[in-house]
Amino acid sequence: MLSFENLALRRPRNVDVPRLGRDAIAGAISAVVQIAYCISFAALIFTGDLAGGFSLGLAGLIMGTVVTCVVIALTSTFSPVVGGPDSPAVAVMSVLASSIAAALAAKGANNDAIILNVLVALSVSTLLTGILLYGTGALKLGQWLRFIPYPVIGGFLAGSGLLLITGGMEVVTQTNLTLSPSSWEPLYSSLYVPQFFVGALFAISIPLVGRWVPSFLALPVAFGVFLLILDLVLFNFVQDGTVRSAWFMPSLGHLALWSPIAAVLRHGVDWGVILQSSGDIGSFCGVMAIALLLDVSSLEVARQKSGDLDQEFRSNGLANLLAAVFGGFGGSLSMNGCLLLDESGATTKWSGAIVGIVCAVILFSGIDVGTIVPKAILGGMLAYLGVVLLAELAASPAQRSSWVDWALALAIMLVIANVGYFMGVMLGVVASCLMFALSYSRIGVIRRHLTRQQFSSNVERSPEQSRLLREEGKRVHVFWLSGFIFFGSSNGLFERIKRVIEGQLEKPVGFVVLDFGAVPGLDTSAVLSLVKLRNYCEEHDVRLGFSGLNEVMQAGFEKAGFFGSTRPHQVFGSRNEAVEWCEDMLLMNHEVGDASTHTFESWLHAEFGGQIDFARIASYMERRELDKGEYIFRQGEPADSVVLQASGCVAITIIDEHGRPIRLRRMVGHTVVGEMGFYRGVPRTAHVIAEGPTVIYRLTRAAFEKMQVEDPAAAGAFNQLIIRLLSDRLEFANREISALL
Repeated sequence: MLSFENLALRRPRNVDVPRLGRDAIAGAISAVVQIAYCISFAALIFTGDLAGGFSLGLAGLIMGTVVTCVVIALTSTFSPVVGGPDSPAVAVMSVLASSIAAALAAKGANNDAIILNVLVALSVSTLLTGILLYGTGALKLGQWLRFIPYPVIGGFLAGSGLLLITGGMEVVTQTNLTLSPSSWEPLYSSLYVPQFFVGALFAISIPLVGRWVPSFLALPVAFGVFLLILDLVLFNFVQDGTVRSAWFMPSLGHLALWSPIAAVLRHGVDWGVILQSSGDIGSFCGVMAIALLLDVSSLEVARQKSGDLDQEFRSNGLANLLAAVFGGFGGSLSMNGCLLLDESGATTKWSGAIVGIVCAVILFSGIDVGTIVPKAILGGMLAYLGVVLLAELAASPAQRSSWVDWALALAIMLVIANVGYFMGVMLGVVASCLMFALSYSRIGVIRRHLTRQQFSSNVERSPEQSRLLREEGKRVHVFWLSGFIFFGSSNGLFERIKRVIEGQLEKPVGFVVLDFGAVPGLDTSAVLSLVKLRNYCEEHDVRLGFSGLNEVMQAGFEKAGFFGSTRPHQVFGSRNEAVEWCEDMLLMNHEVGDASTHTFESWLHAEFGGQIDFARIASYMERRELDKGEYIFRQGEPADSVVLQASGCVAITIIDEHGRPIRLRRMVGHTVVGEMGFYRGVPRTAHVIAEGPTVIYRLTRAAFEKMQVEDPAAAGAFNQLIIRLLSDRLEFANREISALL
């Protein structure tokens, strides 16, 4: 049994009447504006030969507004929010309707069949838009739309604005304006010039009224005043019925919804013609997505609140899907409508739902709006919207940043206005891709360029070898590459290396190392462009060394014939290996091997300044002969000795966190190994492994301490040897670091 306490808990909370009243007033004001927009938009779409479908078209736009307002108000991440048909999308609807009407008229179809097919095409566009928007949000792809180039968006908006302005003229004249001069003759008719004048006055009055009343009331007040004055004048002072009827749309009768499903089942739809207009339908879907993105972004800035873009796509997608089912046409979140709600005092999501409810009342009340609202007001409102759209675009900071963006947006606008949205889309995409390719190719992919004189491999060589490599270092050039490589940047890379080879005559370039470690990928055209580089280098006896290639890139170069027994070019796992190969080839060409002209004893004697003989310290050291693969030191063990390398080669490697060995350095000839851990008294930080037959002399800590006691001069000379060695290595490291900066 339910207790009184449980019943009390289930009582609804008290309704905030003042807040609900504010939402109702704000919703009613916004609904009036939305209906005015729908009338203007319907007049734009259903004009000329399509005028007979104005009543059905207006009902479809209002139904789309009803569904959009209610669904978006209840599911959007913004509050309050309102939806409805958007200017750019309606401009595309107009183009779509005109193209279908022209195609069917050419086939001899009657007006009823033409109107039916236009309505079906608009419903199909709305349905596909709903699928696109909802799918984008469901797959969480909304953020990808933020990467649309701004000139393309600007061109869309500019083209839509221009079409709205010319559409306002078409509403007044009830004709379609084309590039043909004959189509513009009605503009000079004495029957329409007064309407153009009144429409222009109405458009101008909107911002002027905004100076005297709150901005959100400017359009409703101007609309109401002009409507009242014109109706009084036309119905009381104009006696000629023909002149008076020219100021109004044909009688609409009772607004009645139509059923897309019933229309399709009647088998009167020419799907071939609709399929031919798939470009305009696709443009409609794309423009709706772009318009939604712009409205959401603008609303985020205006309200200083971030929205969930994917949720907005799902919300608007659901609204369009339902609108298509109920015979409504496409609509989406309206940033201007949202700001109108804000200015009207709306505070909750119910204000947006109230807009839809008021529009539904008007839709089903049977008001014959066509005989009440003069065409001059409708045309003036369309022209005003078009001018506002162009003015906002011209004032955009992003659009002022580049004259190239201006030119591209203008070109897209002209193509859209004269050819259609599909060709405008193609122009924008192709031009933006070319602009990106041109700009990206100017940046280049060469992150750094050094010669062997400035940057060497991690191999410590004998003095004779080091001297030769310093002298011949300009013959080896190392290029660090970065970024994705395509045809533009690859050609720039070729030209840069070509200039280096042609400009170095005293010591001709013999080796070029290309490090792809920071290159995520390259396209086929880039590989073909680099084939030119390969051929040019072979003509000039220059060998290429490739390092850091991933599997895909290496496979591409192998297919292009870069490597093989007949090619001098090589591929390496790391940049260090490639530079080391270049050094070895230089030494081989000059017949300088690993052996030094000094014996170990004479080298050590020279390092001691000729004051200490080898025999004085030999008794303190242990001589060992190592085979390839034997460890001298192991990573992590105590550093209780230091090693003098008499001959051979050793490698210094570390084990990373994944257990993989990484070679840091090679030591060739006469040198000292293990001095850092020995003098610092810390465990070994790396493995030291013989890479071939190697002879070493090991000095233990106990033996060194004994040397300090028994022969301080020899111990001091040994310390000075270590200091000079560390100084040389520090200088080498500083030189490389400064070169890399």
